[in-house]
Amino acid sequence: MTENKADDVFKITLRNDYAFKRVFGTEENKAVLQDFLDCVLDIPIKDIEDLELLDKEFHNDSLSDKTGILDVKLRLKDGTVIDIEIQNRWNDEFAQRTVFYWAKMYTENLQKGEVYTKLPKCITINIVGEGFKLNELLHSEYRVLEKRLYTELSDELEIHFLNLAKAKEKQSAGTAPDEKTQRLVKWLKFIETDDKEVRAMLADNSPVMEQANETVDVMLQDPKERWLYENRMKYEHDKASWEHFGYTKGMKAGLYKGAYQKSLETAKNLLNMQFSIDTISKATGLSREEVEKL
Repeated sequence: MTENKADDVFKITLRNDYAFKRVFGTEENKAVLQDFLDCVLDIPIKDIEDLELLDKEFHNDSLSDKTGILDVKLRLKDGTVIDIEIQNRWNDEFAQRTVFYWAKMYTENLQKGEVYTKLPKCITINIVGEGFKLNELLHSEYRVLEKRLYTELSDELEIHFLNLAKAKEKQSAGTAPDEKTQRLVKWLKFIETDDKEVRAMLADNSPVMEQANETVDVMLQDPKERWLYENRMKYEHDKASWEHFGYTKGMKAGLYKGAYQKSLETAKNLLNMQFSIDTISKATGLSREEVEKL
C-alpha cells in the first residue's frame, strides 16, 4: 500500500529530456518515434518507416557537458538527418543556438574531398516547454526563402518548433483542423503532462501511444530509472538557477567544481548500493575510469 502511494507522488513528464529519449530514442520504441515524426514532417510514411537511430546510448558526458543535451538523432533511408531536442524554457539566444547546431549537423556529414552536393538534408525539431517567443503557432517551420518572392533557396535547411504551452491551451485535440494535427496535439499533450491519468486517457485507442505509456510506467516502477530521471531533473533546475541569477564564469566554475565533488560522493554511494559502473556513469556524468578509481 505504501509503495502505491509513493508511486502516486512520483511523477514523470517527457519534458525531462532523459525521459523523452527513453521513450522516443530507443530501438524498441521505433514505432513511437515514427508516429510522432509522421505528425510533424511532410514526408512520405514509407521513408519514415525505415529510420535509423544514430545515437541509441545515453552517454555519460551528455549529463555534464556545457550544453547538457540529450537529444534524439536519426537518419531516414533517403539520407535525411533529423535531430529532436526538448527545451524546457525559451531563452534569447535559442534561435541562434539551434541554427548553430543545425549547421554543425549539416557540415559534419561532408567527408574530406566530397562535393557539396553530397551534403544531406538536415532537420532539427525543437520542442519548447515555456516562453516560446517567435510566434503564436503550435507548430512552426523555418526555411531559407527569398525575401519578396518567398521562393526557397534550398530545402536542406529545415528547423521546426513545437510549442507545448500552445498545445496545453487546447481543450481537445479533436478541434484541430486535420487528423495529423489532431495526433500532433495529442503527442504534445502527452509529452507536456506529468499526470499518468491524462497520459492513459490520451493513449486510449492508440496502440503506439499506449506503447509509449508502457515505457513511462516502467520508469515509474524501476528505482534506477527513477534515480536517473531525478538526477537529470536536478541538473535542469540547477541550470535554470544559474541562468536566472546570471552568475559570472568564475562563479559558474566554482559551482561546476562543487557539482563534480557531489558527483564523486554520489558515485561512491551508488557503488556501495551495488549499482553497475555503466549506470553510475550515466547517472553522475563521470567517466567509467573515474568511477573505477573510487
